[in-house]
Amino acid sequence: MEPLHAIEYELTSELATKVQRTLVPWELRRGWRRDVPLFAGAVVFAALIIWLGLEGWILPGVGGGLICLLALFVIGAIYRRVWSARGAAMSALLALHTSDRRVRIEFSDERVRLEAESFRGEGAWTELDEVNVFPGFWLLQLSSGGQILVPDSLVSPELEAFIRAKAQQVMAPVRQG
Repeated sequence: MEPLHAIEYELTSELATKVQRTLVPWELRRGWRRDVPLFAGAVVFAALIIWLGLEGWILPGVGGGLICLLALFVIGAIYRRVWSARGAAMSALLALHTSDRRVRIEFSDERVRLEAESFRGEGAWTELDEVNVFPGFWLLQLSSGGQILVPDSLVSPELEAFIRAKAQQVMAPVRQG
């Protein structure tokens, strides 16, 4: 099956740096609501432990130990958040650590396909979760966790209309990043 649109580009260090500097803070801000219950619970438990310690119902050493244990959960959540943001940015930059940094993306009526030196992947348009338009690049996010990076300079008006139509078909939002 012949693709309707095909683009090829080289993932330069400049583009990779721009993508990483854009995506890491964006990913950190994006899912913070997921961690709110953990942080709120930690504050409530810390207040309860302090109150129990002040009332004399638990020893200060035990209260301090419980607060330290609680802090480990909070630090773990923060650590997970930072590394998942970095991982999301790096998954968009698959070709960065290969000798041949050329990336080829083929857009057909049924699916989108990405090829790099050490990676080949494809996803059906029905898997499209959202399209994020950042200054300098577009990011197509699939429900399988895959991400397809398209430099802005290679998005022709025809390709833009095609991507927007496919996103509208599957009710995937197109957002400005």
